[in-house]
Amino acid sequence: MFRRAWLPTLFLVLAVAGCSRCGKEAGPTGSSAAAGPARYLPKDAHAAVVINDLGSLGEKLARFQNLKVASFAAQLQNFSSAEGYVSAVMRQVGVDLRSRQALEAAGVAPARGAGAAFLGGSRAVSILGVKDADTFQETFAKFARTRLGASETQKASVDGGKLVTFNRPGSTEPALGILFLKGADYALLGAGPSVATLRTLATLPQEQSLASEPVLAASLARLPKERDFHVWLPGGSGLLVPAGTVQGITLTGRIDERAVTLNADAPWPDTQASLAALDPLKDASDLTGALPADSFLVARFRGDPSHLDGAWPYLLGGYITRAVQKSGLDMKVEVLDNLKPGMVLGVSLSPTVNLGMGMPALDLRRTNPFRFVNLVALADTEDAAKTQSTLEKLPAMAEDFGAKVEAADVSGQRVYLTSYRAGEGAHFALGPNGRLVVAAPKSQLESTLASLAKPGGEGPVAADLKDAGKDAAFSMVLDLRRLSDAVKNLPSEAWGIGGFAIKATTVRWLEATDDLRAVTLAVSRKERALQAELSLRLTPAASGAATTTQPATP
Repeated sequence: MFRRAWLPTLFLVLAVAGCSRCGKEAGPTGSSAAAGPARYLPKDAHAAVVINDLGSLGEKLARFQNLKVASFAAQLQNFSSAEGYVSAVMRQVGVDLRSRQALEAAGVAPARGAGAAFLGGSRAVSILGVKDADTFQETFAKFARTRLGASETQKASVDGGKLVTFNRPGSTEPALGILFLKGADYALLGAGPSVATLRTLATLPQEQSLASEPVLAASLARLPKERDFHVWLPGGSGLLVPAGTVQGITLTGRIDERAVTLNADAPWPDTQASLAALDPLKDASDLTGALPADSFLVARFRGDPSHLDGAWPYLLGGYITRAVQKSGLDMKVEVLDNLKPGMVLGVSLSPTVNLGMGMPALDLRRTNPFRFVNLVALADTEDAAKTQSTLEKLPAMAEDFGAKVEAADVSGQRVYLTSYRAGEGAHFALGPNGRLVVAAPKSQLESTLASLAKPGGEGPVAADLKDAGKDAAFSMVLDLRRLSDAVKNLPSEAWGIGGFAIKATTVRWLEATDDLRAVTLAVSRKERALQAELSLRLTPAASGAATTTQPATP
């Protein structure tokens, strides 16, 4: 029953996966979009999705099914191509969602948008624009017969419109229901237990609808206007946003030839001062040029570290937090207040990695991450003497969280080397000009200290990725191309005994993903809201590479 209840909602799921127009060609946004499908979706739903326009769906789906990674994934499902897999899904739905003409031929008005609300359990309702009611009804009658076994049709006039239900022979509960709204070019759809909800939604008061949700409206006003869809997750709904956190989270998505981007906005429930760390400072140092050139992951914090006083326990975790508190170290005064804005971190693939040992366990107590990656973190300090005094406390503090820190001299430089049961940990040193260095393994610490004595270079962030998070307090760039190249260029001994087969499989997988350029993340604040942007950047297709997809025959 759960699977059957969700089949009609596949319209919405597939639409989100390849939604409509982007940029200046996007459908209505802001208040105009909220007055459409959102008018008949309840604002107290566990989650809701609103799509601006289904009209360009075909072009979007055809574009993504031409990605190498899509074809690779389809082959894992025993399809020769992604186009074949998507066509099979379209036949299951009964309408080819990749084609505006196919949608209109099914009685759908794609320009009016669509929406869905998830009400808990297996209950979900959706709303679609209607171009031709008779054709729309016949489309879903066929779907009910072929996919749900519901061959009997019943019609009734109800408050708010006309209800059409499709029943299985001998069953008293409808398998599928359509309620054509009176005075509106929309139809509500539900399956199984959701059909009973359609009458309530058809007469839903304006103030109880998603179109009148004030937190959602305020978030949409703060988020980018160019969007293909938005998602509403109310606080306390039990779905991703538990009670006692934020009032709600609003997500917007946009898709273009170069990226798939998701933006998030959540009104901050705490004080204004607690968001101060997410204000980017214009005078923050840019230390990315001092990171190793082979870093495939680069993170930068341009906010004021002194404002992280309330956040550092969550960032470091309970184990280290308890050790710091036990040591008597004043984290704010001795550490955070002494760090300048502009901290950076770089992660690169270890040249001595052994991939023949299998995948690591995601537990620092069982697997040493520095067997697989090298780490470098840099921060300028206000007072070098204070920083040195803090570093001298590390050997005593380390004992409280099961590690060992020893002071040592490396090429005349005072360093603090960390080890624990699984091997090397992160090592510490105070470099030239009061620059704090955290690096692992020891060889990476040594090379970083040596490089700091020289002028900085261009840094590891590629030119086409330098715009990522340029106006955010925190930004991160995961360069998928550099990571792929690093894995491909590993020496033969990195693959272990008989590793030629492992390497061949890995390289084949990496080549299938070379359409994926990078993943970027930016976190900041706008007014009294926490905002984040997550983007999957794509390698643009060569001119003329796109193919035209013919609608699948239902």
